[in-house]
Amino acid sequence: MKTTLSAKRQVSVPKALCDKLNLQPGAQIVWEVQHGKLVGHPMPREGWRALIGKHKAGRNLVAELLKQRKQDRERENSKLA
Repeated sequence: MKTTLSAKRQVSVPKALCDKLNLQPGAQIVWEVQHGKLVGHPMPREGWRALIGKHKAGRNLVAELLKQRKQDRERENSKLA
């Protein structure tokens, strides 16, 4: 498949590739150069939301943050008392 770079430096993704990768209008593509070649990677539709649950087996960072904040508040309150 071949496309042409427009005067505005835009390219169209061929329909066959859009269908194969399930790309919809508004999809974002990350571009990079690898070994002298231009490579595009579709971004997940949900962006950061696609990362939710990736590390469920690890520590609960939110719980640890809340615990640390509680300890900080208690320490500050004891200084003021």
